[in-house]
Amino acid sequence: MQDELWDFFLEGGDELMNSEQCPHCIHTVYLDQAEYDDETDNIIICPKCGKKFKII
Repeated sequence: MQDELWDFFLEGGDELMNSEQCPHCIHTVYLDQAEYDDETDNIIICPKCGKKFKII
């Protein structure tokens, strides 16, 4: 268990921490690849369904 935790911190986990699920279609949107509608309000456009949603 401890080895898996170290692997998460050292090698991975970015895709889990830097992604959101679209509330409309449940598609995983990676924030570094997301198309922002309004970056100041954290509103992005889902690449799968095209709907906008606010990220937390």
